[in-house]
Amino acid sequence: MTTRLDRSGSTLLPGGLTAVLTLLSGCTRPAGTATAIGSADVSSVSADDAGVASGTQGTDGAASAQQDPDGDDDPIDPGTGPVPTDLRFERVGRAPLALRRICDLTPLGDALYASHANEPLGTDGATLTRYRPEDAKHPFSVAFDWNRPGEPTKGGGAGQGFLRVHAIGGRLFVPDTDPPYAGFGISDHGTEGFVFISDQDGRFLPATQPGHRPPATAGVLPRAYHVIDVIRFRGRDYASTGSVPPTERAWRGASPGALHVADERDRRWTYEVDYPFPWRDGVWRLTYLVRFRGSLYAGIQDYDGREPSDYVVFSPPEGADHIGHDDEHARRVTEGGGALTLRWFADAHRLWWIELERGGRGATLRVTDDGETWSVVPLPAEAGSPTDVARWRGAVVVLTEWGLWRVDVDPPVQLAAVAAKRSPFLVDDAFCAAPLAVFRGDLYAGDQRDGALWRIRSSSGI
Repeated sequence: MTTRLDRSGSTLLPGGLTAVLTLLSGCTRPAGTATAIGSADVSSVSADDAGVASGTQGTDGAASAQQDPDGDDDPIDPGTGPVPTDLRFERVGRAPLALRRICDLTPLGDALYASHANEPLGTDGATLTRYRPEDAKHPFSVAFDWNRPGEPTKGGGAGQGFLRVHAIGGRLFVPDTDPPYAGFGISDHGTEGFVFISDQDGRFLPATQPGHRPPATAGVLPRAYHVIDVIRFRGRDYASTGSVPPTERAWRGASPGALHVADERDRRWTYEVDYPFPWRDGVWRLTYLVRFRGSLYAGIQDYDGREPSDYVVFSPPEGADHIGHDDEHARRVTEGGGALTLRWFADAHRLWWIELERGGRGATLRVTDDGETWSVVPLPAEAGSPTDVARWRGAVVVLTEWGLWRVDVDPPVQLAAVAAKRSPFLVDDAFCAAPLAVFRGDLYAGDQRDGALWRIRSSSGI
């Protein structure tokens, strides 16, 4: 909340990326392994090679050799047919209670769900909307409202952004990025966070009355200041957070990033492991999560700009029933370290990573086959910063500030260009970037200026 800047400072980047990345500057240790991508690194990938011959996305064909498929959501149908080259951006519309930004898009059943924010972790506003194209009269509707109208605003009267919406086990999971009043004392009187969970049809119970409190179906995370992301890993549901470590008091001393694990009913999510350890004074958060090659990857945010690593890999041994400090391995890839993760995308035994580097150099797209050696994808300057990656039909495509590019070929090929003078997909926030998703064979993107939904379609109707 804006009233708790020691734990919750806004990460809006007005006028570009320099402001926050300067804040995170500091470390100048030698860089890890990273190379420019070449013709030997990127090639055309068929749907069969990607493990999507049966109509699913982001799954690893070697899943039998590991406990989880690669990715972060339930499998998604990427569509079939040739990849058109005459694509254009088409504004679909704006949902009721849409906020300035759409931070994530996820399909479930007959609807596409969008998570919204204004300035994540900075100003009030958190809603989830749905889009059903078959409903000609009312294609847009509100799935969950956490704006809490009419409630006291001191300490933050509403949630401060929904950064992710995930389809996990046929239900939707939405982490409450920055909860009102640091929680309601349901599980902890110092601070607590929440994960809102739908039924199998994507329906959420509303906030309870009086007082607009979390519904009974919400998961509660004792000791969490912020809940950034959720994922299923090794058969258990985890949330990435910034939290109060065990035995410590809230609002003072160390605040590491932490993973919380849910009970069997997803009602109580308990603090399991943290980073950095041993604890240090200051504020860290574990951010976005993805499964890759049997491990769990987590982005890092260090509020004071001292962190030398870019992300953490959790690799518990096979059969382990928990994650411990011996299982965590910090990784450094960028020259300055301390990069902020905008997106992960796992597909066809590859992991794609969009990160914001220290020093205001903008966002970079990287890819790895083994999780150790990373290559930079050479997007041209006119593309602008990358914002999200998806598999669509037989291609891997990336949304950028100024277009859509195919990146599983070398060099990348532009498929669509933004015609507007001001891009609706500008990267100006360290937590929320324009999302890209496949829904019923079409590509959709989320606006960062007015929360509108965009569709990317072929001019010839292919």
